[in-house]
Amino acid sequence: MAKFLYKLGSFVAKHKWWSIVAWVVILAAIIIPLTISSPKFDNDITMNGLQSLDTNNKIEDEFGQDSEKAQIRVVFKSDSDNGIVKQDMTKDVKDTLKDIKDNDKDIKDITDPYDNKQISEDKSTAFADINYDVSATSLKQDSKDEVKDQVEKLEEDHNVQVELMGTGMESTEIGGASEIIGVIVAFVVLLITFGSFIAAGMPIISALLGLGTGVGIISLLTYAFDIPNVTLTLSVMIGLAVGIDYALFILFRYRQIVKSEPNHIKAIGLAVGTAGSAVIFAGVTVIIAVCGLSLVGIDFLAVMGFASAISVFVAVVSALTLLPALISIFHKKIHPKQTKSEFDGDVDTKWSKFVVGKPLAAVLIGLIILVVAAIPINDMRLGIPDDGMKPEDTTQKKAYDIVSDKFGEGFNGQIAMLVNVKDQNDNPEDLQKDLQSLTKDINDMDHVDMATPPQLSDSKDYALVAIIPEKGPNAQSTNDLVHDLRDYDDDARDKYNFKTEVSGQSVINIDMSQKLNEAIPLFAGVIVALAFVLLMVVFRSIIIPLKAVLGFVLSLVATLGFTTLVMQKGFMSGLFGVDTTGPLLAFLPVITIGLLFGLAMDYEVFLMSRIHEEYSKTRNNEHSIKVGIKESGPVVVAAALIMFSVFIAFVFQDDVMIKSMGLSLAFGILFDAFIVRLLLIPALTQLFGKASWYMPAWLNRILPHVDIEGHALQSEMPSSNYANINQPTHHDNYDRSFSIQKQPSYAKEDNHTVIVDHKTKVLYNEIAQQTTQPEFLYEALKSYKKDLLSSQDESEIQSSVARKPRNKQVNKQGNADDQIVELLSQQSENIRHLNELIEKAINKNK
Repeated sequence: MAKFLYKLGSFVAKHKWWSIVAWVVILAAIIIPLTISSPKFDNDITMNGLQSLDTNNKIEDEFGQDSEKAQIRVVFKSDSDNGIVKQDMTKDVKDTLKDIKDNDKDIKDITDPYDNKQISEDKSTAFADINYDVSATSLKQDSKDEVKDQVEKLEEDHNVQVELMGTGMESTEIGGASEIIGVIVAFVVLLITFGSFIAAGMPIISALLGLGTGVGIISLLTYAFDIPNVTLTLSVMIGLAVGIDYALFILFRYRQIVKSEPNHIKAIGLAVGTAGSAVIFAGVTVIIAVCGLSLVGIDFLAVMGFASAISVFVAVVSALTLLPALISIFHKKIHPKQTKSEFDGDVDTKWSKFVVGKPLAAVLIGLIILVVAAIPINDMRLGIPDDGMKPEDTTQKKAYDIVSDKFGEGFNGQIAMLVNVKDQNDNPEDLQKDLQSLTKDINDMDHVDMATPPQLSDSKDYALVAIIPEKGPNAQSTNDLVHDLRDYDDDARDKYNFKTEVSGQSVINIDMSQKLNEAIPLFAGVIVALAFVLLMVVFRSIIIPLKAVLGFVLSLVATLGFTTLVMQKGFMSGLFGVDTTGPLLAFLPVITIGLLFGLAMDYEVFLMSRIHEEYSKTRNNEHSIKVGIKESGPVVVAAALIMFSVFIAFVFQDDVMIKSMGLSLAFGILFDAFIVRLLLIPALTQLFGKASWYMPAWLNRILPHVDIEGHALQSEMPSSNYANINQPTHHDNYDRSFSIQKQPSYAKEDNHTVIVDHKTKVLYNEIAQQTTQPEFLYEALKSYKKDLLSSQDESEIQSSVARKPRNKQVNKQGNADDQIVELLSQQSENIRHLNELIEKAINKNK
């Protein structure tokens, strides 16, 4: 794989303009058909395999109702009691409804609020339902505008408030401003990371072209398949985020390689060959995760997963074929500047010093943060957002609140009970009597506001009872009522020989939430188990993949807990634009599991692949962790900040479904990238030590070997800044001299500090990695320092500080270490003997 990607990257770099032209042609070929015929995304989220859906189909057949057709409910509210029934008001309302119907051929019928008694008790409010012959997806904008124009005239002529709600008022917009905000923030992050406008723009250009291609393909598929509009939003979110991240990873590796590789074509090939392998593995992991949504057994979730997989696939292809061309075009303008450092071989950073130096404290801090964030998950409830959860300034929310206030909260979540009376329709009088008794039984139930008199179908085989709950459709009491009504079926059979079923949008939503909730364990278990195997194959370890998947579980519960705190409990709701709290989106946990898991494994691969690559060379766990944090840490941070900025921008959308997904994924990225991947995982790897990389020999033999770190290209790679530190020395002529610098005054007073030159510091690091007692090196240097102090004066310091390792437990030493300790007591000859033993230690590892 690495060699193939090396050739691919080199080929694209050489033929850069052909790659650019090919991408432009592909994008144009996709966009042109879409400009001729607009794609049609479905507003409805429908499911299969639900009892309430089967009942709903029976109601449609028996009573001529079609829930898939568009409907707009027009709510009229007067400021005064009896205002809605005044003669002039009544006349103008009827005329307005008539004009609406006459001007739109797609309207099937409009209910008259006065004839159907759709008027509140104080006679200040009425509503009319406009039923269309077309689905909500096919409803033209002109139809919506016609209704809005007509009711505006009524508002101007009378002191009346008119608001609109229903499926016909849904919008298929996918954001626009959110994507722009996300791209701007991503550009700022990249600018800080690379320090170059051109370098910062490359990942964004690559991601946007890939995103346009992916979204275009999904849009073309709407000609043949029913695709919910929320699918497109999710695809945009994930496609833009991973597109930038994957391009960032390859560009970051290129800028590392080109520091020591003068040929930019070869440097591009090496960057694609090494980082590209990790990008492919990360992309495959994300694709597996989102395609795993099909395991839930719900059609629209499967469609969402497949559409997201298309976006991710295109993002991977874009990073491997478009970005190298852009790098080749602008390679002279993005060459990294040479930075000065105390010494090139230093692998320590402030973060790695804390994580590696105090791993137990790092683990405790991470666990405390995640556990505290996860606490609210105990109160998490799932549901489907309705018009009542829209922003306060929308007409749907205003209409919903008016209906709730004037007709009761439960009026917006009516439950339909279908009664099978086939066995009782021979005697109409007894049938009516039993139906009235059934209605009385329902009215006596808890959480029921009222049940309407039964309505018989034309076939006389079924009766329909409308039940209005006391609370809204997302209330817990309504959920309890649905279960009570289903339990009532046994009583209805015993008492009246009736078979009862319940349906309605609130019931369908409850069933959908329950089915999704039941699917979570299977879905999560499958993708976690599969990822565990993949990571075990890549890293040749049991502990590493185990920590990775358990870390994901922690970040997942913390994410859902925090989302519950905001969306359901209202914590910082004003900051995130949450006007009305309520249950979490029913399929949010499944979406979060799929996407967050894929992205979490991205960060795991980006970080641990570098650590594993270094460990494969040095077999030094601590050193490898520090190298991984120093080299891959910045790209993980930048990638996470980009992901966060893209997702958090969607939080400020009006659609509560998109808002909740953006919030969950944004904070899921923060928890996983910063707390789990950059804090817990390195700290645990340090605590486990070499056991982190343990793999039983029999398992190692049967597992296939997958190279995502580019080991096959090591012969082509230029030497790294600290290559001599990472590998045993093989020089024939070994320089035996130490170079202790002239000690400044502060070093003379500090018993724990020895000032040395760069070469001695490199030697110190090299031997420290190969012994179980690094203290002997420090003791030797300190002893030698004492001999020199009398003759030294303060002068130029060209070095770094070798500090005594602290809080290290001194283990029993091998013969070589014991000899060294013994020789150190003989200060007169310690340096000469020390050099001899150092050479032996190095030769032993050749």
